[in-house]
Amino acid sequence: MKGVRLKRLAQIMETRGVDRVLIGSDLALFYYTGIYEETMERLRLLLADREGGGLWAANQIFRTEGQALRHRDGEEKRALKALAEQLKPGEAVAVDGAWRADYLLELLALAPQCTFCPAGELLSEPMRCKDGEELELMERSSRINDLVVEELISSVGPDSTEVGLSKAIHGLYDKHGADGHEGGALVAFGANCGSPHPAARQVRPQPGDCILIDAGAPYQRYQSDMTRTVFFWDVSPEMEKIYAIVLEANLAGIDAVRPGRTAGEVDKVCRQVIEKSGYGAYFTHRTGHGIGLRLHEEPYIGQGDKTVLEEGMIFSIEPGIYLPERGGVCIEDLVAVTSDGAKILNHLSKDLRVV
Repeated sequence: MKGVRLKRLAQIMETRGVDRVLIGSDLALFYYTGIYEETMERLRLLLADREGGGLWAANQIFRTEGQALRHRDGEEKRALKALAEQLKPGEAVAVDGAWRADYLLELLALAPQCTFCPAGELLSEPMRCKDGEELELMERSSRINDLVVEELISSVGPDSTEVGLSKAIHGLYDKHGADGHEGGALVAFGANCGSPHPAARQVRPQPGDCILIDAGAPYQRYQSDMTRTVFFWDVSPEMEKIYAIVLEANLAGIDAVRPGRTAGEVDKVCRQVIEKSGYGAYFTHRTGHGIGLRLHEEPYIGQGDKTVLEEGMIFSIEPGIYLPERGGVCIEDLVAVTSDGAKILNHLSKDLRVV
């Protein structure tokens, strides 16, 4: 069990008037207990309390630590009844939104004396700021991503295809110690780079094409994410100009990261660089997203977002310019908020590159 994290959760429960929290999603259970398994259709949860402790209710096939209510397949109703008996009349119980609705409905009927509410940010709030162990894993994950994307870019040739490069990256992640099966890449050539989320095609690069690679894979369950745009054999004056603008926006966004600033302020800094260049209409998504056990999580770095940045938050800075049917450029790095600014987790060069 991760005692420090459960204590942090208990403190938030106290301030919000919540007595118990039902934690049911695989990643949330991993975060708070250090145990990862795929629950699938079976019953498996941790009932967390205000003292920083927890009681498992889990099928006997799953690993647990400490006190546990165990059951076999087919005994779910008995297990839920035993769980309901642990709840005291009048308790406020927050429920993980990922927990199965049929189990929840059964528990609601068995414990009418309690008040149930969505856990929502109660569970995710402690995850926003990474501790030292998490930061170390995120840095390692990003270092692997640097190596993998460099190898993939170096492999590009006249016979490469978007689909082929997208598939090849899984093996590269496995080679360098990440989970290639869980990772992947968006790869686009030329006009296909005009979409922020392109679908890979069986096409080869043409001279002058931009090549966009948005890639990441988890290392010990902690995600990486990075985008680099390079050019095949040549680069047009317009694309060279756009690249310089996006790089300026990327660097400005990173420089704007400070504890106490809001996510919206960082987005605004990036967006202003692109808008003043005349390409504002072609920056069509938010500047970034939080990342950790999940590829996309809080905080979200978007227009008007009032989330105050805190030391330990990790998120992407990924401005882009996308010209429909013509091409585009995106440059993405992950940054960790420190006491005096941003620590960049990616180290693959961002200099304009022709391959």
